[in-house]
Amino acid sequence: MNIKSDTVPPVKPLAGNCHHHWIDQDSAYLVSQVCELCKLYRYKAALVCDWEYRAPIPRAAPEIDWP
Repeated sequence: MNIKSDTVPPVKPLAGNCHHHWIDQDSAYLVSQVCELCKLYRYKAALVCDWEYRAPIPRAAPEIDWP
């Protein structure tokens, strides 16, 4: 089966290839930020800690009401 589409979905950069633009986030951690381009999340539990990184959590697909 070969399905062609006229539209190309936008592609976000992979975290390793991204030139991060960090935005501060509210969270339970002392410092937390998310990259507005690739959505990589980083946080520090304390000022003396190293940055911890987490991959973006994919959004849940909308439910489809099948007949």
